[in-house]
Amino acid sequence: MTHITRYGRRLRMTLIGGMSAACFVCLFAIPFAEKKLLKNEVGYYSVVFNGQEIGSANTRQEAEQALADARLKFSQSYDSVVYMDNSIEIVEESKLVSKRMSQEDLESAIYSSLFACVTDKENATAYTVRIDDFTVTLATKDDVVELMEMVTSKYDSKNEFQVKLSSGDSSYGAYSVDIVQSELKNTDTDIVAAALNGESVAAAQDNTVQEDGITGIGFEQDVVVNETLAAGADIVSVQDAYDAITKEKEEKTVYVVEAGDCLSTIAGKCDIPLSDLYALNEGVTEDTIIVPGDELVVTVPKSEISVVVTQRMTYEEDYNAEVQYVDDDSAYRGTNTVISEGTTGHHKVTADVTFVNGVKTDEVYVNEEIIVESQPKVIAVGTLTPPTYLRPISGGSVSSEYGYRWGTLHSGVDWQVSVGTPVKAAAAGTVIRAGWYSTYGYCVDIRHSDGSMTRYAHLNSIAVSNGQYVNQGELIAYSGNTGYSTGPHLHFEIWIGGTTVNPLYYVNKN
Repeated sequence: MTHITRYGRRLRMTLIGGMSAACFVCLFAIPFAEKKLLKNEVGYYSVVFNGQEIGSANTRQEAEQALADARLKFSQSYDSVVYMDNSIEIVEESKLVSKRMSQEDLESAIYSSLFACVTDKENATAYTVRIDDFTVTLATKDDVVELMEMVTSKYDSKNEFQVKLSSGDSSYGAYSVDIVQSELKNTDTDIVAAALNGESVAAAQDNTVQEDGITGIGFEQDVVVNETLAAGADIVSVQDAYDAITKEKEEKTVYVVEAGDCLSTIAGKCDIPLSDLYALNEGVTEDTIIVPGDELVVTVPKSEISVVVTQRMTYEEDYNAEVQYVDDDSAYRGTNTVISEGTTGHHKVTADVTFVNGVKTDEVYVNEEIIVESQPKVIAVGTLTPPTYLRPISGGSVSSEYGYRWGTLHSGVDWQVSVGTPVKAAAAGTVIRAGWYSTYGYCVDIRHSDGSMTRYAHLNSIAVSNGQYVNQGELIAYSGNTGYSTGPHLHFEIWIGGTTVNPLYYVNKN
């Protein structure tokens, strides 16, 4: 009996050990087997719309083809551009159990889901304003119009014009900005300003002269508006867009006047034209007196957009007739002589004046009424070609120029050279003097074909004779220190029209 009991115990322990081993194997082996089994699953791909699975296919290629066919079928259901808000993904799955669909069934499921993704166009679209290369994006077309009206209202205080967006084919999503007369303005003339280039076109309905006032408003830059997807766009408020394109919030550069400053020196220091300095500071002119401590605006931030305004203006002013120039065949070119000073007149004019950002840039007279006629200033302009004169010596330096000294006119130029330096004819001509001539000492005078004369004085010796014809550059004498001379040099004169002129205007100083 005892033997049987011991055997039963041993059998029970063996059974317990076997069961434990079996459980251990199941615990670790089944996950690996399952994982291996899953790895053997291939070709299962699900189509997910906005996080929701709507169907699956055996291969990625089947899923992609079903999606493409569904989109094509969907697009053919609409006559215009469709705006959608969706996120579509094809995801590879690894589940043991799944419901696979045929390509046709998956296409149908995708097609049905696309309709739920259609969104309102205005909510899906934003509008990018491009000003040359600068862009800013607004939420709606109304925002674009409001922005443009903020820009132009500064120059249209009477609200005579209004902004409109127009497009030849709105499906392309491109618009032009037109500035047209508002209903508040007198419509005797139909004026439309082409906003993109600042030009205005006026179609008058009668022959009367248009009244004073703004005739056109536009922009100097190329301005276009394009539709864009709102999702991901950097959309700004109208005020922020206005600040960006006008830079009104950016600070101007101010210069504080120092002792010794004048307007021209300030313009030079700040590297801006003097005319710009006047334009930047209202009321400042060439006659303005400035004192240390005064402040002047020297630069302003350049706006991205410039408003061009054309305004018809009538006013009275003094005027001067254009200068009249008449030919003077007895004088050389470059010689101008005032024959009559002319007089100042007075007239009443009607003009089309162009302003860019408030600064006058152009003016075209439309009508003029002379009240007091101006007599033009008359200037005689020489037509003769001046003779060409060679420098009569080589080397030397100018020791005395043409002009008054010690109360008397020094009628030529002196070159300091050593005695015996060759002297050559400055131009071809006939020798009319060759010998001693008073304080000039030994002197040579040559008459040229145009009537002018050259003189060479204080010579040491002379190589030509009276009446001899010499060519330009021919040797005529040697320099010296004769006559009334303070040292060795050549004194050279040019006579034109019976009087001396500055030789250095006709020959090189060197």
